[in-house]
Amino acid sequence: MHNKIGNFIVVNFTGVITERNIRLLESSILSKQDRIKDKKIRGVLVSLKGIVYENNLKNLTIMTNELDQLSEKVGVSISFIDYSVKLFQVLKKVTKSTKVKLFKNTNVANLFLDPKTFKEAMCVLVYDEDAENGKRLSSELAKYGYTVIVVKDIDELQGQMNEGAHDIIITHSALNEKLGSKSSSKNVLALSKKLIVNLPVFMDTAVETLVSFTGLEAQKTSHSIKGFDTSLDVDNICAVMHFKGDLEGFFTLVFPKDIAIIALESLLGETVEESDEETLRDGVGEFCNIITGSTKTAFEKKDIKVIFDLPKTYNTLKSTQKDIGENNGVWIDMRLAGKSFYMFITK
Repeated sequence: MHNKIGNFIVVNFTGVITERNIRLLESSILSKQDRIKDKKIRGVLVSLKGIVYENNLKNLTIMTNELDQLSEKVGVSISFIDYSVKLFQVLKKVTKSTKVKLFKNTNVANLFLDPKTFKEAMCVLVYDEDAENGKRLSSELAKYGYTVIVVKDIDELQGQMNEGAHDIIITHSALNEKLGSKSSSKNVLALSKKLIVNLPVFMDTAVETLVSFTGLEAQKTSHSIKGFDTSLDVDNICAVMHFKGDLEGFFTLVFPKDIAIIALESLLGETVEESDEETLRDGVGEFCNIITGSTKTAFEKKDIKVIFDLPKTYNTLKSTQKDIGENNGVWIDMRLAGKSFYMFITK
C-alpha cells in the first residue's frame, strides 16, 4: 500500500521483516519508477508504523542495504519514517554506512529533503539605514527562498515588529563596529554580515534536528540582540562549539535540566536520572553535535565551508560565559515539548 504526500511517495511496510516482504517492498517501489520521474518526486519514504521487529538485525540490515542500492536505480533518496524510539537506535547503526536516511515523520522529511516549502513560509524583516545595503541583503535572502519584508525607517520597523508577522529580524547597520566604541549599544552586533544572513540556517536545523531525533515538537519563539543571559533562575546544562572558516563565532545551546531530561529520554527510550550529571552533559553535548552537524551540511550546500570544534559542556551559565566572552550576540528563545530552551550565537 502506498500514497503520495506532497513531493514524496510513502510506502508502508507491514509485518515481520522476511525475505519475501523485502522483495515485495522493492517491487512496490520499482513499480512507481515512471511516476517518480514524471512527477518530480523528492524521495520515497518507507513507513515502519506497521513493522513487527523481532530483533532480527540480519534481515533489517539486508533490507536497508537493498534500499540503499535501489535508491540509485530509481534516482531519488529512500528514507525510513514512523519508527519507534527503540527501533531508531537499531536503525541508526544499520544505516550508518548507507545513504538511507531516517526521519521521524513526513513533516521532518519535508524539512530536510524539500526545505523550500518551509522557507517560503519563513518571513525575514530587514532594516538598514543604508538603503542600498538593505536591498542587497534582502536580495541575497530571497535567493535562499525566504520571504523578505524591507522597511525604510525606524517607525516602519517598529510597526512591523508590533504586528509580529515575521520569524526573524535582521538589522546590521552597525555590524562591524566594536562593542567598546562610544557608539556601541545593547543592540550592536559583533557578527559578520555573512553570519547574520545565515542565522536562519542555525534556527532551521535546530528545529528540524530536535524534531527528527526526539519526536517532540520544537519551535523558535523569539530572539533578541544582547549578551549571554546568565540570569536564568533554573539549573542549566550548556554546550558550546566554536566554529571557524567562512563563518566564525560561538554556538551555544542552553538546556534547563528538566527539558534536557525530557529530550534525552525521548532520544534514548530510557529513564535519565536528574542526579546523573555526566549523562546530562554528554547528552546536551551530543544534541549540540547533531544540530551543528546538520548546520554544516546545510552550509556545504551553499558552498560555505565551516568547521565546528568539539563541544565543551558546562553546568553553570557563569562558566559558559567565561568560555564565550561578553560580546553581544543573538539570543534565541526556543521551545521543545512546550518547555523553554535557548541558543546563543556570538562572535
